[in-house]
Amino acid sequence: MSFNKYFQDELNAVRELGKEFAEKNPRLAPYLSVQEQDPDVERLIEGFSFLTGRLRQKLEDELPELSHSVMSLLWPNYLKPVPSMSILEFTTQGGLSEKQVIERGAEVQSLPVDGTRCKFHTCYDVDIYPIALDDLEYTLQATGSSLRLHFSLKNFTTLQDISLQSLRLFLHGQFNIAQTLYYYLCRHVKKIMITTSVEGESIDLYGLTPNHVKPVGFAESESLLPYSDNTFMGYRYIQEYFALPEKYLFVDIEGLDKIYQKETIKDVLQTAGEFNLVIEFDRPIERQDMPKLENVRLFCTPVVNLFEHEATPIRMDQRRTEYRVLPAGENPSHYEIYSIDNVVGWGHGDQLKRAYKPFESFDHAISIGGSQKNIYYRTRLKDSVVQQGVDTYLSFVSFNDEDLAPQAETISVELTCSNRNLPSKLSIGDINVETGDTPEFVDFTNITKVTQSFTPPLDKGFHWRVISNMSLNYVSLVNTEALRIILSTYDYRSYYDRQYARISKNRLEGVEKIEHENIDRLYKGLPIRGIKTRLHVRVSKFANEGEMFLFASVLNEFFALYVSLNSFHILEVIGIENGEIYTWEPRIGQQPVL
Repeated sequence: MSFNKYFQDELNAVRELGKEFAEKNPRLAPYLSVQEQDPDVERLIEGFSFLTGRLRQKLEDELPELSHSVMSLLWPNYLKPVPSMSILEFTTQGGLSEKQVIERGAEVQSLPVDGTRCKFHTCYDVDIYPIALDDLEYTLQATGSSLRLHFSLKNFTTLQDISLQSLRLFLHGQFNIAQTLYYYLCRHVKKIMITTSVEGESIDLYGLTPNHVKPVGFAESESLLPYSDNTFMGYRYIQEYFALPEKYLFVDIEGLDKIYQKETIKDVLQTAGEFNLVIEFDRPIERQDMPKLENVRLFCTPVVNLFEHEATPIRMDQRRTEYRVLPAGENPSHYEIYSIDNVVGWGHGDQLKRAYKPFESFDHAISIGGSQKNIYYRTRLKDSVVQQGVDTYLSFVSFNDEDLAPQAETISVELTCSNRNLPSKLSIGDINVETGDTPEFVDFTNITKVTQSFTPPLDKGFHWRVISNMSLNYVSLVNTEALRIILSTYDYRSYYDRQYARISKNRLEGVEKIEHENIDRLYKGLPIRGIKTRLHVRVSKFANEGEMFLFASVLNEFFALYVSLNSFHILEVIGIENGEIYTWEPRIGQQPVL
């Protein structure tokens, strides 16, 4: 419950009870401002309601001092907001004649929103070639279908000049079409042929197998949100899926450099100014999901509204138990703290520098004689009183309060921030302002709507439920209800958007049964025991088969990280209505054995 509710409840209670009390005690009515609106009495009543509202809020907060500490140690991302995100497309300018790489982390900015430019950074490395996708042709065939992508080379370059290695495709447009195309590229490719034409005659350059199509977004270097090393990485896949499912709608077509290994076509490569990727599928795509040219884009990457920022310096004088952290700048309300990265204290006179470490960490000095003098900082999140979101507070603790700094210090705090919900006011095409990180040979713009930012739920005992669920979760995922709870706790949007919550609930209800069994396989001549997870899924609960496949692909990575080292995991999904079986390749486990 927001503080405004507490304040209004207390204010209404004082006025209603005050009116009844004044009727029985007419002489005291003037002091309660019942008959006449005395502004001084009104201010006193409002101030009293404000204080009692804060007290009531504190009584009902269910000890966040304890739950926040546990969450900070084990699942810190439950205490962080989900910032705004989008998909950015780069387009080449004239003059580019060879491959260039825009590395992950490049900063871009938006047009001003209420006087503030929103900052984003890229999340994938982007390989830029002097090529353009000019045409897409989808054709039905007797035994399946085919997709032809036609590329032209710019600036009079040839295939020999650009040293093509791989192409990353972003599947754009209507979500049902994009997800269906993702499903077909990952599961129904028969072969891929690289072709070109010389004087109107088509020439086959090289044939690729389905194994040359690789999904994108599951590598640690392709994350959207920063995760600490002690956090289970499987949760990142789930959280990022709910935050921006488009981040997984990327595929890499690898092996294109094979064309340079054939001696018989070298003369062709030196003159070819265009090429095709002809992708053959083993079955047709339904008419409503057939792709068009706008459904495939080149040179794209997710971007997230996170950036480094400084806090307004804090004067620590030991007169308060905690200090509110405010981002520096003319409009602090345009910034929201994602994380506190560094805290340093500066003493006066001798200018001593003191670096503080977080209390909720495993980096504690241990003293044998009991003389522990290290000072740590703690962070607390509270629902904001004046705006939507949360406020961050900083306090300083030690094993002995006498060890706290006896003199005042100036505390400087380094932050990672977002722009709250300012980015959600941006339209498609508004993220297009260059910075020092963006090269001159490209233009860029966002081609998807910027998502809304969501703050972590802090009320109704949410974190205690999470702690309870996670402790069970570490034992095993033995039933669908446990799996649904795990997944839903990372779906922040469902806590704020009722319509989306119904869609998400319907999707989770599509997983009707989960089974686990131990299996044995030979790996390099040695027997290895692994786990097969079998999900029984009702596909009709999803928008289409493509959405179900994308959701299951994320679960496949999630389950694989749950399996211990020296073991493996196989996911098998059974469609309840159609009886179709979807399988994924065995994945080696990543969870250390304690």
